[in-house]
Formats: sequence, C-alpha cells, structure tokens
Amino acid sequence: MLRLNRCTLALFTSLLATAAQADTHYQLDLAGHDRHQVAVNARFVVDNTEPLLLQMSAASPGRYARHDFAKNIYALKALDGQGNPLLLQRMSPTSWQVSGHQGEVQVSYLLFGNHADGTYNQIDSRHVHLNMPASLLFAPSLRAQPATVSLKTLPTGWRAATQLYPQAEGALSAPDVDYLMDSPLEISDHQLLSFSQASAGKTYQIELALHHAGSAEEAKVLLEKTQAVVRQQQAIFGELPDFANQRYTFIADYLPGVDGDGMEHRNSTIVTSESSLAQDEFAQVETISHEFFHAWNVERLRPKNLQPFDYTQTNMSDALWFAEGFTNYYGKLALKRSSHFDLDTYLDKVQKPLNQTLQTPARRWSGPAAVSQQAVFVDAGVAVDKTNYANHFLSYYTYGEVVALALDLTLRTQYDTDLDALMRLMWQRFGKPETPYQLADIQQALAEVSGDAEFAAAFFRDSIQGPGLPDFTALFTQMGLTLSAANPDKAWLGALQLATFGDAVQVQSVSRDGSPWASAGITDGDLLLQLGSVRLRTPDDIDTALKTARPGDVLAVKFRRFDREQSVNITVAADPALALRVDKNASRASVKRRDAWLGAKKL
Repeated sequence: MLRLNRCTLALFTSLLATAAQADTHYQLDLAGHDRHQVAVNARFVVDNTEPLLLQMSAASPGRYARHDFAKNIYALKALDGQGNPLLLQRMSPTSWQVSGHQGEVQVSYLLFGNHADGTYNQIDSRHVHLNMPASLLFAPSLRAQPATVSLKTLPTGWRAATQLYPQAEGALSAPDVDYLMDSPLEISDHQLLSFSQASAGKTYQIELALHHAGSAEEAKVLLEKTQAVVRQQQAIFGELPDFANQRYTFIADYLPGVDGDGMEHRNSTIVTSESSLAQDEFAQVETISHEFFHAWNVERLRPKNLQPFDYTQTNMSDALWFAEGFTNYYGKLALKRSSHFDLDTYLDKVQKPLNQTLQTPARRWSGPAAVSQQAVFVDAGVAVDKTNYANHFLSYYTYGEVVALALDLTLRTQYDTDLDALMRLMWQRFGKPETPYQLADIQQALAEVSGDAEFAAAFFRDSIQGPGLPDFTALFTQMGLTLSAANPDKAWLGALQLATFGDAVQVQSVSRDGSPWASAGITDGDLLLQLGSVRLRTPDDIDTALKTARPGDVLAVKFRRFDREQSVNITVAADPALALRVDKNASRASVKRRDAWLGAKKL
C-alpha cells in the first residue's frame, strides 16, 4: 500500500518541546543551489562566556578513512546575539574558536558541494543532497544537546526526505549532535512511497524517497522488491529494530552525475546510482539489501572500538569483517531468499568474492581482523602515492563475506545450526540492548551456538586473526554444489591494469605475486611491446596473443623500461578461476540442506 508518512500528535508535541530546548540551530538557505552552494547560518547558545570551539568533521559515520570536509566551507563570519562581530580564529584545519561572546554565537558560511554519494554533498538545480558531517559546523561542548534545522528558499515542489524529526512550520530536529550527524537530507521533488511492516507488536512505515527520472511503475516494482528484502532480513533476526517514530526511510538518488554508493544510518539509508532502474534492471536493490541489514549490524550491533564516534580523526576497528563483510554476505543471501536472484545468479555472486579471496597473495600477511584495521587508508580515502595493495590488502567486505560463507556452511554441515542463529544471538545480547561488542564476544557467541568452544577458539585463531579458510570444495559438496576450475585449459598470465600508451601498452599496476607477469619481472610503468609473435598496441592485443597459447607454453615478452628495451620469457599458466555450479548428481540430503540455506524464511 502506498501512502505519505504522517506524524502523530504525540510525536508532534514532543518535538515542539525539543525545539524549544535546542541549543544549536541551523538555517539552510537554498537560494544559490543552482551554483552548487547553500548558505548556512548557525546559532549556538551556551551557559558561559568562555571561547567557543567549533568543529568541522574530518570523519563521517559509516566511513573509516579521513575526510577533510572543511575544504568546502568558506566566507565564515561570527556575530554575537546582538549582531556585533566576534573574533573568529582558526585553530586547526578543521576547527575554529570564537571569543568575546556573551553566551550566544551566530556563525554564517557558504557550503559548496557537487559530488552525490553516501558521504559528500551535491547541490544543483535538481536537488540538494546533504550529508551532515560534510555540511555543518558544530560545537563539541553541545554534542549531547538537541539541535534543529530549518530550510529557506526551497524551489516549488521540493520537500525534505530525512530521518530527522519533523516539527512545526517544516523545521527538523535531532535529540543530539550525533543523531544530527547521522541524518542525511535529500531536498528535491522526489516520489514518496511506503509500506507497513509489523514487528514485535508495532507497525512500522518503511518509506522509499525516490529521486529518479523513471516511471511510477518502476518505483512500484522497486518498492515491492524492497519489501521482500525487508521481510527476509526481519526473519533472520526475528524482529525489526525499534525505529524511531516507527519509521525507516530509504533515500534513493538514481540520477546521471551521481556516484554509486550506499551509506547506512540509524533510521534511514542513502543509496545512489548514476544509472536508472531500467538501465540496471533493478540491480540497485543489491545496495538496498546491504544497507538495510546494517540497521541491525553496525547501527545497533556495534563494535566497541567505534563508540563513541570521533569526528576529528579516523576511526579504526578490527571488526569490519563482521560489520561490513557479514553484511555483504547477508545482503546477497536475502536477495536469493526473496527470489530476486535465481540459483544460478546467486552462485555467480558467491563465486566472485570466493575467487578474489582464495587467489589473492594478500592473505599471506593479514587475517580479517588486521585487514579491517586498514580501512582507515582505503575507505574512500584520497592519496596520490601508489600502493602495493594488490599484494597485501584484501577488502574487509570481500574477506568478511567469504568468512561468513565458510562459517555458515560449517555450522550447517557439522553442527546442525547456522549463521542465522549466531546473528540472532548477537542481536539479542548486544544489538537490541545496544551494548557494544568486542571480538571475544563474537567468539563466545559462536561457542554457544555451535556447542563447541574449541571449534570457536580455533576458528578465531586460524580464520579471524589468521588467514586460514576451510576446504570449500568439501563444504559445497555437502550443499549439492561443485567447486572446480572454470577454464582449466585457458591460458593466463595474471591480472594487470593496462592502458594504451602511444604505440605500446603501459602497465599501470604492480603485478600480483605468484602470477606469470610477476615471475617474469613485469611491473608498474613498463611499456609492453610484443608478446610472442603479436605486436602490442592495445590491451586487447594481449588476449589475441593468448588465444593460441596453452598452459605451460613459454612466450617472449619485449618491453621498454626507463627508455631501455628488454626481453624476457614468460611461462603461461592455467586460469585459476573457480566456478560454483549445481551438482546434478547431488544426494537428496545435500539438496535438502541447500534448500534450507537458500530458501525463503517465514516470519
């Protein structure tokens, strides 16, 4: 059923009280939106006359690398409550100090933004898409106090989509600065659809605020797919989180010039794509599924080392393999259980991260816990120097997803339980009461679910702190599936980033350790001239040279390095890619086990 959200009289009354008590208020003037800017006026009220510290965030909840949002605010001015100028002194790249006030400080500045995703802002003639850490100066001394936001000069037909609480005359409120910073804001002429979902004696409105150029029928299809995902994920935990105002909002921007992304928040999520629903055949629901699972896992079921969130620096955690990787696993699994994926499509989705994890040389150096700690360098962090990540870093999303797969299949085949049971226990013990967990808590929960403390200890030692993984071929056999070489006779030299450079092919990445390219000494910056008898002018010429080659063949490679032409021999290997397929000769017991794993769950 489609409907607009309406707040209750009780909620309305409580929010008016919040507004009256707010010590921080922002007014966002959209008059300059067509030039990618918003005028921000902020008012801070404190109970003393000491210099007031103001902070622009250098981090964003849900991101783990540093993001210097202060670079996009300018024309800062500070006044007191009577409109008199105050001394505004910059203390660091992201902080300012205001002196000489009598308890009230008014600050104005211009905010620029033209990059729409789950972290940054886009301000243009189509919408004002804001993420608060990238938008608002705040007073750390008022972090625990209520805050309000009002909007000015909205174009005709535009309205706000947000998890912030609605107030009188269109204002919005947050109980504290942390909630404010966790509340994205989409202001546009978007569609608003919703459905009702019952949980634990309450009825929740699940909203889809959809800004796109597609049809109403496409929006309806997306809402139906979203509803199926919500129900399957609710079935895993047995209940929905207790969303504030009994409302959860998917804020979706599917527009040209928007960067593909997803970012979880407590009672909402941002999902973005430059492609339309029709162009991507509703593939955007994959991001929707991932982000909604975060409503349990990481928004409420939260690692202790991410609490409280530090807006001044990176936030490092050793648990992202669980917070992000397990979410990746369940995002896809929910789509299979909800029938968005058929079996073959789901197996394709499983085999990709499995191949990446089994074949990477990075696992020599780090287990999932250590890889998680590297998120501060890679999670949309920006740097100009090159890295050797191909040989020492595997994404905690990918690594954690494969660990979740390994654990789920192990529990199903050896302990007559499953990963769903582990997630429910973690939810009841840590997520629902919002008690932050540590890795030892997950190990203890695994020991209880499996009934085998020794197994849990060994798994964490070998596969979380260490790089060990179980025998997937044997595990898949028990699920009525086969894991085998996809192209055993196909010639393979390894993955390289390549580009045409003049009349040659330039290597633009380090070669992966253990690959034929690496064994031959080919590396970043080399200009490849010839492979076997084929002259190389474009990357496609390498595929041409390998068409007639077979594993074990030796080919000559001519290349130029620092203006010196050289030649080496390279031994062709077999393509190591694995394929996951249905075993047509599987036993009834294996098929039954697979159906229990992948079949729809009842609420």
